Amino acid sequence: MNKLTIAVSTVKSQRVSVVQKINALSDATRKVVSFLVISQLEDEYENALIDGVKVIKLTNKGLSKSRNVAIKETCTEWVWFQDDDFSINEIQLSSFLESSLTNDIDIALIRIGSLENREKYYKNYVGYSKFTRLLSLKVSSIEIIAKVKFIKENTIEFDERLGLGTELPCCEENQFMLDSFDKGANIHFCNQTLCYHTTLPENRNVDYVKNLQAKGYFLKNFSIPIALVLIFKWTFTIKSKFNFLKNLKLLTKGFFS
Repeated sequence: MNKLTIAVSTVKSQRVSVVQKINALSDATRKVVSFLVISQLEDEYENALIDGVKVIKLTNKGLSKSRNVAIKETCTEWVWFQDDDFSINEIQLSSFLESSLTNDIDIALIRIGSLENREKYYKNYVGYSKFTRLLSLKVSSIEIIAKVKFIKENTIEFDERLGLGTELPCCEENQFMLDSFDKGANIHFCNQTLCYHTTLPENRNVDYVKNLQAKGYFLKNFSIPIALVLIFKWTFTIKSKFNFLKNLKLLTKGFFS
């Protein structure tokens, strides 16, 4: 039995291409990894096998809702949350499965490479030896490979008030990691690059207004002094199309909402 499920969140308009992308992977990869596609905005609910790939069709929307269905439906020991623009590093994945997913780990955090330049990364990775609450701010959902037993036993799920498809379209993965840490998860940093994602800003559809409000809202998880320090820092450093005053207004609006 495979020990890892790659759970891909998508929508009806992209479902066919996602299934095709999965079937284009090597036979060796598809023998050692299970795939699960959660497709939203469908005409009706259906649990189906399409071209050999398990697909769950949902009529609603919301990335966090999709991730939670993936947790519920995963039958393997581990689940890796993926988006529909994924590109898997099959060689690294094979090595990772053989050596890195050990029983003492509850969550493994992997690296994301640049789709446009394989020598670069999706973000600037720093070598951490220990996970902290503040490091939950730095995690992207497609970096997370989680032990299903740990998640279910501790009733951890993605906050459906957060994530794409809601009025607060980000930070759902940060909340997930914070909740996991607070429940005592053993979180392990892995240096392997298991997938690639675009690093071009023009290829990312970002609602900066709502994203900034979501980041401010998420900071409610921290003490007021820490939250205010981060709001002040992000006002000047966060990447958006606004000036620092607009950033400050949106961050504080989310925090005090």
